[in-house]
Amino acid sequence: MNYQPGKMGTAEGMAIVFLLTFPTTFITTPATLINDAASLGWLAAFIHGVISMLSLLVILYVCKQVPGNLFEVCEQLLGPVFAWLIALYYAIAFCANYVLLLRQYAENTLITALPMSEFSFIIVAYSIVAAILVGLSLEGMARAGYILLPFIVVTLLVVFLLLTPFYEIYRLAPWLGLGLGTALFAGAKIAGINFGVAAVAIVAPSFQNNRTMCQVALLGMGLSFILRTMVVFFYTMLFGVTVGREKMLPFFEMVRLVYLGRYVQRLESLFIILWVINGLLDLSFSLYFALYCIAYLGRLPTMRPLIPVVAILLSHIAMIPEDVVSAMMDYAVIGKTFFNVGIYAVPVLLVAALGWKKRKKVKQWAAG
Repeated sequence: MNYQPGKMGTAEGMAIVFLLTFPTTFITTPATLINDAASLGWLAAFIHGVISMLSLLVILYVCKQVPGNLFEVCEQLLGPVFAWLIALYYAIAFCANYVLLLRQYAENTLITALPMSEFSFIIVAYSIVAAILVGLSLEGMARAGYILLPFIVVTLLVVFLLLTPFYEIYRLAPWLGLGLGTALFAGAKIAGINFGVAAVAIVAPSFQNNRTMCQVALLGMGLSFILRTMVVFFYTMLFGVTVGREKMLPFFEMVRLVYLGRYVQRLESLFIILWVINGLLDLSFSLYFALYCIAYLGRLPTMRPLIPVVAILLSHIAMIPEDVVSAMMDYAVIGKTFFNVGIYAVPVLLVAALGWKKRKKVKQWAAG
């Protein structure tokens, strides 16, 4: 299948994992976590990041024992039917992620930067750019993402520093939020939004070796959930629980508070560019892996003919929700239910199948 990319290194894989998991922080994740865990929302962010990392490491362990990409591993361990079902699950999941994020990014662009523009025009513009990026290859997108990573990290840290005068430590009270158990459950419940970490295993043969993939999991997912935890922590200190859970664009609201002087204001306009680029890359990766799964399901030799068709179809589906609030609610519900299958069920199923296969081999060896 010629849509499989070449050999990628740690940098490219790190960018893929980071940009499939972190950009939602620029939209609704902080408010959602604060709504579920109150002042311990930052702990919930940390928990769901750790769970996602462990889930990816479990999948990579199985891929190390059984060579091939995730679907080829499933074929060997579970049979072609289960492999087909798992590929179908990831195809639907990546398509749903693309649709709901496309709607949110389009609406937020309309609200913050282009209030006079036509909504459908923004949807189409995002879709066209994402389709073009997918057509350029996964390696190209991954390298572009890796170049962007230092800018994301540095700008986030600069914003945290510039907001120092506005922090109020007592907004983190009560210190246990709604309780440690509630925070842990909230983190475990929302871990599904990181189902995209499986992308590393889906294109496993494209990486140099298993060690590279483990580094990708640790560095990419580690950086993602640490920065997300910091965003939620500082966001809570800025707005508190009551106000913080009501913000539609948490990070945008944080940047609006930055004030450098009389002649340096409105820095949020610069950060709109940053989160738009983040969003485009996230959408592009989601579209790419959705097409990859569809191509596998149909045993197609290439995914290129699918790019315009699927992009147009998904852009029309993205216009179905009545408004951005409906899209946000749909994303929250799907993230806490359907997406969790990729984080919990798939790794457990693969490990169980691997253990059963090893046990069967031992019995055959003992009998022989």
